[in-house]
Amino acid sequence: MAQIADPPPTELQAQQSVPFWRDTRILGIFGQIGFIILAIFFFRLITSNFAGNVNKLGESQFICRDGTFSYLCAYDFIYNEAGFDLSDTVFDYENTDSYVEAFGQGIANTLKVGLMAVVLCTFVGLFAGIARLSKNWLVNNLALAYIELFRNTPILLQLFFIYFTVLLAFPEVREAGQVLGLPIFLTNRGLFVPSPQLTSSAAIWLAFLILGIIQFQVMWIFLGRREEKTGRSSNRWGWGILSFLIIAGIGWFVAGAVSDTQGMLTPTASRIRDVGDMEKIWLTRTGLNFLSDVDTLSEEELAAATFQLCSLRDSASESNLTRQLRSMGIPFEVNRFDRIGQATEAYNEGSCEAIAASKSILASERSTLDNANAHLIVPVGENPIVWSLPAFEGLNFAGGSLLKPEFTALLIGLTLFYGANMAEIVRAGIQSVTRGQYDAARALGLNNSQRLRLVVLPQALKVIIPPLIGIYLSLMKDTSLGIAIGFPDMYSVAFTTINQSGRALQMMVLMMLVYLLISLVFSLILNWYNERTKLVER
Repeated sequence: MAQIADPPPTELQAQQSVPFWRDTRILGIFGQIGFIILAIFFFRLITSNFAGNVNKLGESQFICRDGTFSYLCAYDFIYNEAGFDLSDTVFDYENTDSYVEAFGQGIANTLKVGLMAVVLCTFVGLFAGIARLSKNWLVNNLALAYIELFRNTPILLQLFFIYFTVLLAFPEVREAGQVLGLPIFLTNRGLFVPSPQLTSSAAIWLAFLILGIIQFQVMWIFLGRREEKTGRSSNRWGWGILSFLIIAGIGWFVAGAVSDTQGMLTPTASRIRDVGDMEKIWLTRTGLNFLSDVDTLSEEELAAATFQLCSLRDSASESNLTRQLRSMGIPFEVNRFDRIGQATEAYNEGSCEAIAASKSILASERSTLDNANAHLIVPVGENPIVWSLPAFEGLNFAGGSLLKPEFTALLIGLTLFYGANMAEIVRAGIQSVTRGQYDAARALGLNNSQRLRLVVLPQALKVIIPPLIGIYLSLMKDTSLGIAIGFPDMYSVAFTTINQSGRALQMMVLMMLVYLLISLVFSLILNWYNERTKLVER
């Protein structure tokens, strides 16, 4: 008889026949146990090293505010007076503020320069990357020279060159250079640039802006549904932006028309009942027929006829009134004060002819004058946003904003260095799009700009965004290089705090946590965007 073959062993029998030192299940369990033992050993090593360093530092590192010792009091010192000044601040700060307020200023400076550099390097990298693929020889090679120069030299060297060789070599304040006739002045103290200021009517305009955004979304949805029904494309971006601009423009005029909060305090005898009356009064003073004849006056005559105004320093009321006087061509001079009481005192003494402020403030100040009925509050029209323009007065510029050399150098350095690195990422992303996509877009009749904007770049994003996350994270961490040129970022403020307080361990932990938080936020946002934009394969 033929012998019947034994059935093949089951999976359980096969596993039982394997020695335990070759069983993957048992080896996996031992591997996990070994990893847990190594983790515990590493944690004990770190904690023992920390405890040893704490003992070397002494109990003075953990003194509570009441004089007792506790590890929970490690950060009590941050509420002590800082005692040092900061050359560049985002918020109001004095050297009598605490360490935590100084550290907060450092964080704000880090975020300010970092976020601005992120936006600027994105534009620079995008245009440089596209220019690198241009068929124009000059554009292509200029982009190549920029990319190779800034990618292959240390960023610290670039910062030193921009700060010491370029910015500090600008002329002094009295000989400030003006950029293309614009109210932008280059000096060795920094860049004086115009700054926007919000008036009381800005809230009304903001409501119209929100309405414009809603209108844009409604227009986008409506045109999208019409495209689905008719099969014909419509310029959704164009019509949406146009509808937004119309509503924003209407809101601009409505906000200025309904708001009546700005005014000017002036003597009733001055015969000024409206801002437009100042032109007639100035012409009467000078004996001229037209404002265009101001050049015929001597310096003494011009100084005698110039309107003298008083206002709070850097107030929106000053910018609002001077904007109108400047547009009419009326010469004026502004005396700025830190407190409204000082401006009222100067006005009462005859040092200025009018005070620019809100009507509520002017009404309060008029009541303090000897003869309140002899003074009139003249209404001044306003725009939701006014620009404070820098102007040379005395020994320095007044108005506008100052971009200090340290901030400017760090911003330019980070923008150019990481813009060059991003340009190569953009170039690689564009080149990753297959040739067939270009040919298909050309067959549809799209021009070069439309092919790039509608077909190529959306597909290139799946290659661009992942390495772009690393670029942004490195940029935010390299803001700490500002300490080399004296910019008071978070690292610089923490380093000064360590020198004064001796609490190195605590400040290092704080910096690590802040940089970690910044990195996590950037990673979450960009990874979310990457998930939204990546192509789904069928």
